[in-house]
Amino acid sequence: MNCKAKLSVIIPVYNVEGYLRRCLDSLLAQSYPNLEIILCDDGSTDSSGAICDEYAAMDNRFVVIHQANEGVCTARNAAFKKVSGDFLTFVDADDFLEADAYEKVMAAMEDCGADACFFGWRRLYENSGSVEDTFKGQSGTGTAEEAVRQALIFDGYAGHIWNKVFSTAYWRENGSINLPEMNPAFAVGEDCEWLVRMMRPYQKVVFLTDRLYNYLVRQNSAVNIQKLTNARLTEIPAREKIAEEVTETWPGLEAAARAKAYSRLIQNGKLAFRLRDKHAAAQIRPYLARNRRSYFRSDEINIKQKIKAVLIEALIRFT
Repeated sequence: MNCKAKLSVIIPVYNVEGYLRRCLDSLLAQSYPNLEIILCDDGSTDSSGAICDEYAAMDNRFVVIHQANEGVCTARNAAFKKVSGDFLTFVDADDFLEADAYEKVMAAMEDCGADACFFGWRRLYENSGSVEDTFKGQSGTGTAEEAVRQALIFDGYAGHIWNKVFSTAYWRENGSINLPEMNPAFAVGEDCEWLVRMMRPYQKVVFLTDRLYNYLVRQNSAVNIQKLTNARLTEIPAREKIAEEVTETWPGLEAAARAKAYSRLIQNGKLAFRLRDKHAAAQIRPYLARNRRSYFRSDEINIKQKIKAVLIEALIRFT
């Protein structure tokens, strides 16, 4: 295949010394060679920053940024300023890719003349060593609207950005690439909110069901830690923003965005009840009504799930 197109890979790095080498080795092992790998060390206090420098000294495709700890959005925004590739993708520093991942993606995009590619993924649970594969995405090609729908449905390509590749062509101006920035106000749900804005100008998207990305579920990761924090609760306004932006660009997707918002409210509300967190429950309650109808009208959600949601919402109201 033609390897002339450069793929920029952005990896925010923060205190992941036990996982980072596996991640970076999976990039070194990629059969697609034309990569620019931008590592943004977001003020790590372990050896992560030194590992980044080690790989940059080993292979000139690695570019390293060191900055004070400001969060994943700011780290990615800093990396955006270094992007020079024809295409852009992301990797989380504790995850890893199959060796032929980018070769398959870039070939599919070249064959279809696509602006973006969504590809399959699986979850790996660190504690048990088990693998969960619930992915049910479609294959083929579609419009940007169809792609965003695939990002919003349950068990599909999801709103993550690490299993997607984006053309930078629409963001080139006067010889530079000016990508939309991520909103640092959102610590959870920030990737899906950015995805919606990024997809707006695209005409054609290719879907690959191949499981090419391995997502590690860690007990102590920012997303999976079992406690409610102010950072985690920023997903509430993030999901509202996603629904508003989707409605503005693709009105037919509002119901899918609000159904997903309700499911996330229920999940966080269940945790608020378990922790007896009145503050979190109070923040969640006002948003239930505006998203509830879309959830209960969704054909994706079975009756058992809907009954469970009714019960959880009752618990949230008495927390």
